[in-house]
This record gives sequence, structure tokens and C-alpha cells, in this order.
Amino acid sequence: MLAQVIVSGLAMGAIYALVALGHAFVWKTMNIVNFAAGEFVTFSAFIFVATFINGFNLNFLLAAFFAAAVMAALGAAFSRIVFARLQNQRVFVAIISTVGFGLFLKELARIIYGPQPLYYDGPFGQGAVSLGGVMITYQQILIFGVAITIMVGQYLVLRYSMLGKVMRATALDRETAALMGIPVNAVLAGTFAYACVLAAIAGILMAPLFFVTTEMGTLVGLKGFVAMIIGGFGSIPGAILGGLLLGFSENTAAFLISATYKDAIAFLVLLIFLVIRPEGLIPEANADRA
Repeated sequence: MLAQVIVSGLAMGAIYALVALGHAFVWKTMNIVNFAAGEFVTFSAFIFVATFINGFNLNFLLAAFFAAAVMAALGAAFSRIVFARLQNQRVFVAIISTVGFGLFLKELARIIYGPQPLYYDGPFGQGAVSLGGVMITYQQILIFGVAITIMVGQYLVLRYSMLGKVMRATALDRETAALMGIPVNAVLAGTFAYACVLAAIAGILMAPLFFVTTEMGTLVGLKGFVAMIIGGFGSIPGAILGGLLLGFSENTAAFLISATYKDAIAFLVLLIFLVIRPEGLIPEANADRA
């Protein structure tokens, strides 16, 4: 049923949107593309399932909290130890450093947890509810609920809180923000940590949908980047819309054409947007194209 396929696509699109939000935040604030996002998805899924669920027998919420905390610490450490030393280098150097860090995380997961896939059936098992004849799993409902909560909370924090003003000021002009007394390096570390938390949440939400493997996050990270480009390079609302549109498009097209081409369809959508509307759905003012 097409409606079933659309629901599944939108659920996956919500995961892409979370990764795309992380990409957009890092780009706006740090002016780099975080090509380690997919590996953060992978590493967080392993930590969540292998360490906190299977190892410490924690419940879903506690395991998710500790996994996200570990990823936030890794992200902040990368920003303070690596990125802070590369700020005066060319942007390309900083971007390459994220690629290297991603490879490090992938191999670290392989060394610690081994090459065998892990299975986790989630906090709700295979439970589902029927809405208008469409079966929606509890895991998909959880994905939608978490994604909406994060997006609304993020908007409120950025729009109305002092922390949001500090982050926006740093994104607008780092030098001026530093002159005004804003701890720029701490803000950058916090931004990267938050992007890593978003990737971690994506990995945690994906774990019950697929086997946890060292390759599970690679395409997700790339598709999150594609979603940001489709939505508008660096645009926060665009990242959300781009993720949902990408998930919907690839699932629907795979159903109508062939599942064999599912991943290719995602990048075909990107090419179409680059030709027809290269600025994205919701263009960000003064956004530079990669």
C-alpha cells in the first residue's frame, strides 16, 4: 500500500532531518561540513545497543541518555582539540579533519565491538497501531515524536533564549562576538557537541529498524548532507523540510520503480534540485555553495 510506504519514508526522512540539522548547525557556526556525521550515527548505535543495552542492561531512556552524552563529549573534544587548532588554516583542512575523525570512529567501533551485526528490537518490539488502515509501528511514532520535540525545542531555544542569541551572534561574526566577551571556542565546541547529539539520536532511533553495523551510518550521513542542500545550504527549516522530502521521495520512488535504486534515487533528487533550484527550498541568506 502506497500510504504505508509514505509513512515509512517520512519516518526515515525525520532521521535524515536530524542529521541535516546537525550539518546546518555546524555549517552556520563553524563554516565547515561535518563529514563524520554518518560515523557518529554508527558509533552511537553501537554504544547504545552493545554497551548500555546489552552490557549494562539499562532501559531505553537511560541507555539513550548515556549514549548521547558520550557522543556529545566526543564532539566537544574534537572541536576543542582538533578544530580549535585548525581555525586559522584553510577551510578544506578542517573539513578533511572531520573525514579523518569519521574513519577513526568507524574503525574504533570495529575494534571494540567486532564486525558482526547487532540486533535490537527496540523498546516496543514489533508493536504497531492501525490508523485508517495504515499500520504505523510504535518505533515510527517514537521517531516522529522525538523529531518534532527536538525541532520545536531547538526553535524556542534559538529564538528566545540567551544561549540562542550567543550561538546566533557567533555564527554571524566570530571576531565581533569574541570582542563582546562571548567565549567563542566554547560555543563552537557546544555547537559541534549538539550536532553529534543529533547524529547520536538518529543512530539510536535507527537501531531497531536495521541491523547495527559499521556501515549503517555512512549513507545516512551523506543523505543528511543531501537533505541540507535540498532544503537550502545552512538553512535550519530547510534542513527539516529537505530531510522529510528526501525520505518521502526515495521510499515512494523505490516502491513505484524498484527498491534496487533506492539509494540512487536520493542522489538523483539532489541532482534535480541542483539543476532546477540550486539555492534549495528555503535559501539561507548569503549561503555559499560547496
